[in-house]
Amino acid sequence: MRAGYALPQSRWNSSNLPPNVLVTTDRLGDHLAALRNEFRAQHSEFKRGLNLPADLGPYEAETRVLLKLADTGRVVRVLLRFGGMLEAYMKVLEFQQSEELKMWREKLTRERADRVAFFNTILQDEELLVTEMGDERQQVEVLTLLKHDLTRHHGTLTPEELDVMAEVYNRIVYHSSIVLVGALPSWFLSPMQLPHDRNGYFLDDVRVNKATTGGVVPKRGEVQEPAWQDEEEACLRQATIWADLNHPHVAKLLGGCHLGKQPFLVHEAAEPLSKSRTNANSWQPLLGWALGLQYLHERELGYKKFLDDRLLVRHLNTANGVLCGLGLVSIERASASPLQRGFSDVFSFDMGAMAIALPNVGSEDLVLKRNRPSWSAPADVLALGMVLLNTRRWSGMHRAEELPTTCPAFLNEQEWDLIERMCASNSLERVNMWYVVRQLQAFVKVSEEKKAAVDLRVNLDTEEETSETTTGELPNHPQTINEFIVPKMHANVADAMPRLESLYQEIQEANEMHGQVFARLDNLYAQLQPPADVKEAAAVMDGFVSVLNRFYLLLKRRKAEALEPSSSVVARFCAARTGAQTIGSFHHDIDRLLTLAGLREVSTAATEDLTPSLTSSRGNSSNCVIEDIHDWNKVWNKKRRDQLRTFEAWLQDTPALKEHLSDRKAREEAQMLLQFEALKRKRSYPPSVLEAMAGALAALEELDGGEAAEAVPNWFVPPYEVELGDFIGRGSFAEVYHGKWFDTDVVVKKLMPQSAQPGGSPSASSSSSNDEYELDAFRREADIWFMLNHQNVVHLYGACHVGTPFFVCEPAKATSLSAHVESQAKQRIDYDPNQEGGNHSDVLRCLYLAGLGLKYLHARGIFHGDLKGNNFMVGTDEKNIKLGDFGLSVLKRQKGSKEDAHKSLGAYRWKAPECLLGLTGPTAESDTFGFGMCIIELISGEFPWGPTMPDPAVKFHVAKRKSLPPRPAGFTDNQWSLIQQMCCFDPPERISLAAVVDMLYSFRFI
Repeated sequence: MRAGYALPQSRWNSSNLPPNVLVTTDRLGDHLAALRNEFRAQHSEFKRGLNLPADLGPYEAETRVLLKLADTGRVVRVLLRFGGMLEAYMKVLEFQQSEELKMWREKLTRERADRVAFFNTILQDEELLVTEMGDERQQVEVLTLLKHDLTRHHGTLTPEELDVMAEVYNRIVYHSSIVLVGALPSWFLSPMQLPHDRNGYFLDDVRVNKATTGGVVPKRGEVQEPAWQDEEEACLRQATIWADLNHPHVAKLLGGCHLGKQPFLVHEAAEPLSKSRTNANSWQPLLGWALGLQYLHERELGYKKFLDDRLLVRHLNTANGVLCGLGLVSIERASASPLQRGFSDVFSFDMGAMAIALPNVGSEDLVLKRNRPSWSAPADVLALGMVLLNTRRWSGMHRAEELPTTCPAFLNEQEWDLIERMCASNSLERVNMWYVVRQLQAFVKVSEEKKAAVDLRVNLDTEEETSETTTGELPNHPQTINEFIVPKMHANVADAMPRLESLYQEIQEANEMHGQVFARLDNLYAQLQPPADVKEAAAVMDGFVSVLNRFYLLLKRRKAEALEPSSSVVARFCAARTGAQTIGSFHHDIDRLLTLAGLREVSTAATEDLTPSLTSSRGNSSNCVIEDIHDWNKVWNKKRRDQLRTFEAWLQDTPALKEHLSDRKAREEAQMLLQFEALKRKRSYPPSVLEAMAGALAALEELDGGEAAEAVPNWFVPPYEVELGDFIGRGSFAEVYHGKWFDTDVVVKKLMPQSAQPGGSPSASSSSSNDEYELDAFRREADIWFMLNHQNVVHLYGACHVGTPFFVCEPAKATSLSAHVESQAKQRIDYDPNQEGGNHSDVLRCLYLAGLGLKYLHARGIFHGDLKGNNFMVGTDEKNIKLGDFGLSVLKRQKGSKEDAHKSLGAYRWKAPECLLGLTGPTAESDTFGFGMCIIELISGEFPWGPTMPDPAVKFHVAKRKSLPPRPAGFTDNQWSLIQQMCCFDPPERISLAAVVDMLYSFRFI
């Protein structure tokens, strides 16, 4: 090793104990390493904690001295945190601190000074310095990491450390041709931040996956650049694309490094399915991949090479398929045709050329050629089709490189039909991802129904939700279509059909597209009576009821929307895009049922000279029937073209546009939606409509004195792209619903108007300013939440700040943490039926995972401020624990006045005394106090201070008497001592959250 810089691993040996501390060349952390060895020797039961070697592993493994210098700030912070944790252990365990432990800060300061002297020696030896600088690639790496460390940890470094690092930086610049190191991307990670052991890579104490970018290095052009520059460029390009992706079925990028010999990117823990075929016989991961690919195609992205290592399953839930973000390229297309995107959202690529007449105002209709997608999208469909084939193959069979000539034995007729359509030799004949997703959703549903019998009998006497069947008898499957029950209508099909027609006729916002769906359902209903001649009758009838159920919910939503205050014309036109796509999904489902039933050829036997037409069905459903009732494509396209013509003409009517949007709030909403559609969904519109949008935006800016409209935030999701489902619950500031976004399950949190909040009846004079203040707070919170990436923090997919603000976030299990650990206890072999609550180890594991999420927030300067047990959520994998509801906590704190802030204190039982007294807002220390109360709640199974004590009494005990709740039964001495140290009355006396998390991990194994 150069410069005599050796760092032997022996300082972690058990023989290295104070006061005879082994002195290494680096010096940094020698004394704390010896103290750690001493603690483990004396208290071996806590050996799983205080894992300092893991934190320092990448630093110690590095052999280049200047790269070690560039990691100074991070390492010093690790050592300072570790010293505090060691002190906290001694306090909680009530051990006497040795003199050596009391001197750890002084010793660390001396070590840092010795290390500065070492680097000054190198700076004085010009020849040695030049040798340590290395080649140009190494110089760029050192300069970048120095800049990163100086920027991120400036406040941690001493003046002497800052001086030596700055001098090294300047000397490298002097000796090299490098003039400037650019700004680092937000996702940048130092290689030292990624510890590695036999269990994998870790970031922020959470397991992650590391992916090298060497496989996506672009081909060099005529001018050959050094290979390392190609690799850095490839990594930067891939990370830039990947970092902007935000979808439940695209693995989340957590960071990366484009420097060094092996540039890499880090993403959430997810492994290629090829490494574990545990769920290879399930359609669930395949559906996840298809949903992810559909999202990528919507973003005009595709895979240049569709490889197995792009197909991942999440580490904790192997049935949840996600795509890797490596290898993505832009999908280049020819000039866009007017309705091609709306067309391809519903149709496959094989529908043939489409002559579309979309007139400009005052001009003749223009016949536009079909838009032919580039190789990327259909090539992805072909590749995914082969993936479906090979994933479903029996594990002992060889991997197929091309499609078999006949249906394999491991696929049924419908599955084989999908794969054949995806792998058509002519790319224009392949189905698109929208079609693939709908088919896979049907396959998943069928496979789930085979796992357990479903009782289709429903109480017809009530509109309320029925409870689950509690009897042990097997359900009787209906034999005729009229015996089936439409669950959400609580009626059999015979009664549901006229009710659906009546509901459709009541809705002002319904149009011929809805009428066409009902007409087709009515026709299919007639053909299913009796079902004797219908193939797969039971499956077809069950599918028919599912479509009726969804159509009823759609009409209910349309009726509710009609009762709400009318939105702008712009909002209605923009929403028409997703509305048309939703209608298309119903047509697709009906088509699938016709094919499954063997009725498709009979239903489509129309004479060629008949032109499809569709009129309103209001008052007479027969008017909605065309000669070929199931040849819906032409009618759907005609109606969509009519919508776009009207939209374009309206946008071009500048005087009417300005008059309609004279209100500033309505104008801001319209500007946001128009920008979103033009930028994010431009493939859904012809060029003339996009030009009309640009003209409308320019006209609206004139109303604001030329001030540019607010740019579309990365997290923005328009309300019409989120489908609200069942109501979950209501809090102080939001209503929570199940929902769908990009065909994926989500949770939607809609902020309630201030007047609807408890005690909220603002005066007219203050209402507007309060709304603006809360909206600003909402935007800031969305900015912060959207940037967070941690498996123990509920993930935000998007948000909307126009109209009624809402968050769209990942779903969690509808169970409390207490119920979750109790359920886990029952699965243990040694479960005692007489025990109450969960297993001790399981409870501590859940608290540890929640603590990791809170620790992650604190590291980024974010404080929760509203901790309580029901904010710890169980992930959909039923294993992971996530911290949630901090997205609304800022709104509770930023109501304006002190009185409002006092009213928004929330749950007194978990609040720190300084917050109850109104002395401060949320801090790291107040969160630590609140987390201590959560530990009491989850270990004891009771609220702190019990369920009956009134809030004023709680405040008196906590803030005036400076007391803690009585020690619950079941707490060990060490656990209760931990609570006492977390919940000291004086905030500075509380131990750090890092120490709490480490102890929760240690205590779990005692």
